[in-house]
Amino acid sequence: MFKNQKNIQLKLSALGHAYNDAYHFIIPLLLPFFRQEFSFSYLQSGLILTIHVALRSIFSLIFGSLGDRFNHKHLFISFGFVLSSILLGSVIWIISLPLVVTALLLMAIGVSTFHPLATAMVGEKAKPEKQGRDLSLFSAAGTLGLSIISLLFGWLVTLWGWRMACLLISLPGFLLAWGYAQLKNDVPVHDNTQIKLIYKNLYIVLFIAHGLRNLGTWAILSFLPTYATDYIGLRPAISAWVISLFFAGVLTGSLVMSRVLDQKSPLKFVNIATISAAFLIFILTYSTIPIIMVLLVICIGLSQGFYFPAQNTWLTRVSTNQTRGKLFGFTIFIEGLSATIAPSLYGWLADKFGLVYAYRLASIPILIAFFFYLTLYYMVKTSRNTHLRNTIS
Repeated sequence: MFKNQKNIQLKLSALGHAYNDAYHFIIPLLLPFFRQEFSFSYLQSGLILTIHVALRSIFSLIFGSLGDRFNHKHLFISFGFVLSSILLGSVIWIISLPLVVTALLLMAIGVSTFHPLATAMVGEKAKPEKQGRDLSLFSAAGTLGLSIISLLFGWLVTLWGWRMACLLISLPGFLLAWGYAQLKNDVPVHDNTQIKLIYKNLYIVLFIAHGLRNLGTWAILSFLPTYATDYIGLRPAISAWVISLFFAGVLTGSLVMSRVLDQKSPLKFVNIATISAAFLIFILTYSTIPIIMVLLVICIGLSQGFYFPAQNTWLTRVSTNQTRGKLFGFTIFIEGLSATIAPSLYGWLADKFGLVYAYRLASIPILIAFFFYLTLYYMVKTSRNTHLRNTIS
């Protein structure tokens, strides 16, 4: 057992987030090789991604609920890393294409254990005055993991091929599984004793806003390299790096949040990030200068880096240890649902009206989400005032 449980858990959660996001992103990295080796069509590639996202969303909801019910979040996460590592490493021995695809799709089950439960654990272990900092750094670690795996995977494939690369990347997952298994299942010392806003209507407003915001965001991400090529005039090889610029903005935003989030209301940052994203996306569609587009993409990523830590901090503060995993699981389920719908919906709109107009339409659900978040902010404020008046009287 680890002696300094709290510090070890926070460091382990950051490292685990980086690695879990790398596992989650492995299929998009493998698809180009599948197209070369197995003659995959775009339809087959899209179906694999859709099924993977759907499985991850459903099982995030399931494991979030199980973690709350049995209060063994760390053991579920440990199981997830073992399962993901076994399945990813097994592709070095599997020759059959259907079995390779099946193994990679089943990885979604292992990957799904992490986000709802680890996010809840980070919030539970953090001191109330440092929840925003810890959750922001936790978010930044995931983005950093995506960046590193993109570079590392290409290097390993160059040296030994994609099958050996998968095996090598899978091995550290077993160490993370062991680390999580060593954590004690203790009751968090610093549970928030402030007002717990458990009214279901608040959560409903949050979930609607979260779904709408992610619908617009995933529409932008799905076609960002294509937009840079077709409308900005960048070469395809350069356009692929536009996604990296977006995640650089996300990483920067998360690090900024780690310094300021505990000093202000998290919902204020959620509202600022949401309205900013809507206007930045709309402005992007009128920009034809590459450097301006680059700056706008980074700023959109920056708003995303503000958004997730702020929302996770607020949800941590208004939930209990018995419901936190379930709530985080449901937010991931909604995000996955949006990620499943957005590419098809806005791809159809792009075919009908052009990608520029599809992008402008993508800003609309984000703008609507802003009004839902603004409503939530005032609902929370009203609930707190009512509670204080009842307490005084």
